[in-house]
Amino acid sequence: RCTLCHGAAMQRKNVRLDSADEIVKHAQAIYQQAVVLKAMPMNNATQITDAERALIGRWFTAGAAPK
Repeated sequence: RCTLCHGAAMQRKNVRLDSADEIVKHAQAIYQQAVVLKAMPMNNATQITDAERALIGRWFTAGAAPK
């Protein structure tokens, strides 16, 4: 869902999320924006569900953040 605005073709706010390394690099921001603030995706353009947000939250709290 994120790569529509943060992929190879387009990187809004210079954030690219189309590789595992980039996703881990931005784990804190992904968690903050998608789970805590529910600000991303903007206007929920991709219709992310609460269950998907919860999954991202579990991924982050399980240790997704860079060491």
